[in-house]
Amino acid sequence: MTTDMSSIKSSPVTHVLFTLVFLVSGLTVNLLQLLFFITLWPLNKDLFRKINYYFSYIIYSELVFLSDWWAGIPYYFYINKEDYKFFGNEHAIFIINHKYEIDWLTAWVVHDRIGGILGNCKAFAKNSLKYMPVIGWAWWFGEFLFLQRDLVRDKHTIETKLGKLFEHGNPVTMLLYAEGTRFTKDKQEASIKFARSKGLPELKEHLLPRTKGFSIGLPHFRHNLPAVYNVQIAFKGDKKPSLRALLSGQRFEAHVYMERIPIEQVPDGDKACEKWMYDMYEKKDKMMVSFFNTGDWFKESGVKPVEKFVPPYRYYCLLNMIFWSILVLVPFFYLAFNIFISGNILHILLLVVPIGLLHVVLSKMLSVSEISKTSSQYGTEKQKTK
Repeated sequence: MTTDMSSIKSSPVTHVLFTLVFLVSGLTVNLLQLLFFITLWPLNKDLFRKINYYFSYIIYSELVFLSDWWAGIPYYFYINKEDYKFFGNEHAIFIINHKYEIDWLTAWVVHDRIGGILGNCKAFAKNSLKYMPVIGWAWWFGEFLFLQRDLVRDKHTIETKLGKLFEHGNPVTMLLYAEGTRFTKDKQEASIKFARSKGLPELKEHLLPRTKGFSIGLPHFRHNLPAVYNVQIAFKGDKKPSLRALLSGQRFEAHVYMERIPIEQVPDGDKACEKWMYDMYEKKDKMMVSFFNTGDWFKESGVKPVEKFVPPYRYYCLLNMIFWSILVLVPFFYLAFNIFISGNILHILLLVVPIGLLHVVLSKMLSVSEISKTSSQYGTEKQKTK
């Protein structure tokens, strides 16, 4: 039975059907977001945001479903019990390592499992992503901060929009990947070279963080932000953690460390804030090295141990996926059956060609999150010149 399920989960046919459900449901939600944005946003922004929370959840939870229910990834959380009671009940910024293709999805699972605030999870994102159907459009309606990786242009976005996010009535979390791009060996070498020239920490499993965006925005959101969270993500297993792996039902373990830092402990001033961020990443690096060496965050890092726990699954993402699968696939199979029994070659081609295009669309969607396809110029001569 296990072998049969593995074959089903890894089948291209299954992947195409999931893509069909995701695109139809996602584009339907995008259309509803547009209608509510045109009609409601000018009149009542807070009401639009409350409604849009559920629209966002519909889309995000289909990807959480892949991790929790399709691949069955076990998640182990490490957080102080005193800190745990705050999560999901306050505005927060997650400062997360950026080593994996699905660290963003892991953060979504965290918000769904122990906060129940997945629809209000936001992030800094590349400007080009807002043009991507379904996810990118949902992010635009969700008031994500789209950056162009140009400090002069992004300064205005950070100063004017970031503070407004934390004026929402319901808790909002902003994901911050301070490294600016995903970890690779080439980027690590560039990071170490820069660190040596400036007398900064030489990190083994992270890139040196970019601190300007956070320090620029801090005066504008400090008064509305209770805390930032140091969040560290790592995986165990033989399989590479990626969307392709999840879609094929491949299993690995996810380990998530979370530390709440009251905003009062974050210093004012660019220099002090910069040092605070470098110190945090030095700590994050020690934890990651310890995890890779021993399978434990704490043995070699000097960080105070906290007990791990596994929060219960939430059924909402499963129910959401079942609902849309029935709504989309039942009419699709009915139509496909009637076309094939008709024997009409033209109609069969009109069905088969779009299915082939769906497979192409799936490949494009998956490639967006792949580390090898990143467009970052971190450490290159072009980036230095800019």
